[in-house]
Amino acid sequence: MGFNSRTLLPQTSTKKSLLHLAILSSLMTSAVLAPAYAQSDEDEAIEEVVTTGTRLKGSATAVLQERQNQAFVADILGADQISRTGDSDAAGALRRVTGLTLVDGKFIYVRGLGERYSSTQLNGMGVPSPDPTRSVVPLDLFPADIIESLSVQKSFSPDMPAHFGGGNVNIRTKTIPDDFVFKLSGSIGSNTNNSDDGFFYSGGGQDWSGRDDGTRALPSIIYNNLETAQSDDGIEGSGRFPLTLNERKALLSSMYWDIGPDEKSVGPDFGLGVTLGDVYALSGESEIGFLSTLSYDNSWKVEEQFNGTNLGTVGCSDLAPENVNNGKCFAQSFDGISTEQNVNWSGMFNVGYKYNNNHRIDITNVLLHDMRDRVRVRDFVDVNETIFGTTELSRIDMLFEERRMNSNQIKGTHNFPQLENTYFDWYYGTSRARRQQPGSLDLVYQLNFENGVLESQQLQDVSATAVQRDFQTLRDVSDSLGWNFGYPLYLKDLELEFKVGGDFFEKARTADNISITVPHRAIADDFTFGNRVNEIFSPENLQNDDFYNSATGSGILESGVADGDKYAAGTKIDAYYIMADAFINNLWRVSGGVRWEDFRQISVPFSAHANTFSVEGEEIRDIAFQEDDFFPSLALTYLMSEEMQFRLNVSQTAIRPDLRDISTTFFIDPLTEFLVRGSPLLQSSKLDNFDFRWEWYMANGNNLSVAVFYKDIETPIELVELGTVGGAAPNLLTANGESGELYGIEMEFLQDLLFLGDNFSNFYVSGNLTLSDSEVTLGAVDDDEISLFERQVLDALNATSASNIVTNNQRRLVGHSEWVANLQLGYDSDNGEHSATLVYNAFGPRIIVPGTRGNQDAEEETFHSVDMIYTYFPDFNSSIKFSVKNLLNQDKQITQEGLDLLFEEEGISFSLSYSRDF
Repeated sequence: MGFNSRTLLPQTSTKKSLLHLAILSSLMTSAVLAPAYAQSDEDEAIEEVVTTGTRLKGSATAVLQERQNQAFVADILGADQISRTGDSDAAGALRRVTGLTLVDGKFIYVRGLGERYSSTQLNGMGVPSPDPTRSVVPLDLFPADIIESLSVQKSFSPDMPAHFGGGNVNIRTKTIPDDFVFKLSGSIGSNTNNSDDGFFYSGGGQDWSGRDDGTRALPSIIYNNLETAQSDDGIEGSGRFPLTLNERKALLSSMYWDIGPDEKSVGPDFGLGVTLGDVYALSGESEIGFLSTLSYDNSWKVEEQFNGTNLGTVGCSDLAPENVNNGKCFAQSFDGISTEQNVNWSGMFNVGYKYNNNHRIDITNVLLHDMRDRVRVRDFVDVNETIFGTTELSRIDMLFEERRMNSNQIKGTHNFPQLENTYFDWYYGTSRARRQQPGSLDLVYQLNFENGVLESQQLQDVSATAVQRDFQTLRDVSDSLGWNFGYPLYLKDLELEFKVGGDFFEKARTADNISITVPHRAIADDFTFGNRVNEIFSPENLQNDDFYNSATGSGILESGVADGDKYAAGTKIDAYYIMADAFINNLWRVSGGVRWEDFRQISVPFSAHANTFSVEGEEIRDIAFQEDDFFPSLALTYLMSEEMQFRLNVSQTAIRPDLRDISTTFFIDPLTEFLVRGSPLLQSSKLDNFDFRWEWYMANGNNLSVAVFYKDIETPIELVELGTVGGAAPNLLTANGESGELYGIEMEFLQDLLFLGDNFSNFYVSGNLTLSDSEVTLGAVDDDEISLFERQVLDALNATSASNIVTNNQRRLVGHSEWVANLQLGYDSDNGEHSATLVYNAFGPRIIVPGTRGNQDAEEETFHSVDMIYTYFPDFNSSIKFSVKNLLNQDKQITQEGLDLLFEEEGISFSLSYSRDF
């Protein structure tokens, strides 16, 4: 047998009572196991035939059965369901779950609450994040190839982290197979946008592998100069100021400048995958197995993009009518082509050992790596600088990003039938995440026209402009340790289980952002002309004395490093919990308990050009964050019948500030490209959670459920836009509102269409709909009292008045959609050779950037996603899958005051894949 569940029971085993149905994965007794393993070969053959004929229904029934058995409200997606919808990673798959939406292709919002209001685990353990803006791990990092199932628990239980608002996402990787498995797969695809040429550059020799070979890295000669510089000298320092011209030439020449960019026709997307696993019987009653997977994907994306910043009324009369609405416009806007290459590869190697059906040890090793290489060539309109037909602008920016995470986990499950069926589980995991962004570039050209004809192109001829190069590194390390002990008790009309446990989590992060600029004013005028980066910064020019505006080259390189660009942060959580699970008369189930957590966190900034903290003494104590509390939870289930049940969950949880939330240093939000900073005065949010759900599980996997939920939030953590001066990028502040609430209703169903007639027996329809509303009160009011929110704003602005900062003191929560809808129409042929699915997903408009100074909130508009997936099974061991994504050719759009704050042309994607089991 294989390693498919905690109890190692096959799915066809019968259950003696409702208690066994509910806690089968927790209790192991020899009396139950013995008959379960006494199946005949004939039984196993029958199971295989059923699987062939009902590929979807078998998978859906197993997943629904697990959901039905949960004591707390949860939704679960199995690997077969993920494959059916054609989603390539955990992020894309989770948007199919009731009430979940996907933001920026990476982060899941559960019931309208942002990613900060949820926690993510890998096989029940905490993981680090390679994202520089959040400590929440981006879910697009986890490919579907390694996922066995995705569990979203929406009501808090004491054995879950108390950092719980929308829910807990547990990514469960594939485990040891039942038998020998060897699978090869390959895919090819493209996008309708990719038929157009993009702009790109040569890069390094290992770009195909998703890794920079050092081509883009920060040169050691510059790094050493920064390390030895005085804080007020930057690169020009190093204790022997001034540098000579030759030394400055060496510094500038050491950076990678071979960045055209050139026009490029992108190739097709392609991917490869292999899976190998087996299980071996050992002497006695033990067996050992393994599973290994390896996958590689290379894809391209060419798209039209538009960004706008600084909404106002200045200079709007000179813009085209489509860029002005009600007298308002964006002071800066960027419109052009983005070309992006993505390389993703993953590897997993798992080993499992089982003894006597009662003891099991699993070792899981996961390695994930992805690369994003993007070049954007866009027209740049600045109402203060652009003179149409005379002086116009364009912008080139390049971003190369590597993300990597490796996780090593070991888990033990031990059951003791001889000790009254007690059990003991334990786990330990260590994970490492890393992000590198070497040598990004941002450059603005000035286009000079004469009588409407382009005469020349040069670096923008404004003294304050510069070529900017950024080099970023981030390392996040986490360790998880935990255990739990359970004791079942069987009495007349009462089946009871007690459980106690401990969870311990530590995470340490170090991050560094080194910004180097080349001021245009430091380059001789004649050498600023050209339309290619490697033409202006050619080796010949860089070694030419005349290239430099100064005889000594003074000012050619400047450091943009500020206090806090380098920081160290840490989080430590110690938790213990006690809970009980009781069945009364096979009619009522009562589950619950309490969790105690001690949470400690600190983020300490470093001084610019120095390996020392920029704060000390009392200041360090002030930025340290510590709190401990008890978090209770209660779940009541009424088992009306084996098919129908009612659930009620009540709990209290907390949302703590993120690592960056209590730091005053700025980072760039990757979606809006706004500057975001935190507040040292930030406090935790306290939540009261209420869930009620009715569930009806019918024959053949058909089901229907309706749920209502309510959350009362004290001091919710929200974003607010701060006023900026001139052309500065908009600033967002993370701050506490006074109060918030969220409430709604969820509906979910799965129904075959046999009731329409025999001709429809192979069709099914499933879907879900969430309707909800939310309100947050910030506390920005004109009265004599200064609220917590106002104190945080005043502290950030270093001001005495915060009036007119916020347009709406009361509004919906950032990221909350008032409705979310999913719908699937599926078909499976009688002979099991054909399978087709039409999938629809959409969400209501959601606030991305709250409005300020009278401007409306910026909202992401509804995206109607329609995908089609068809699979042909030539035989039981192979499959051919064809998918079309975004059939309606929808575009991503964020609007404010009727204008596009962000527009991205998504295009229609096609893919064809083949896999074979040997």
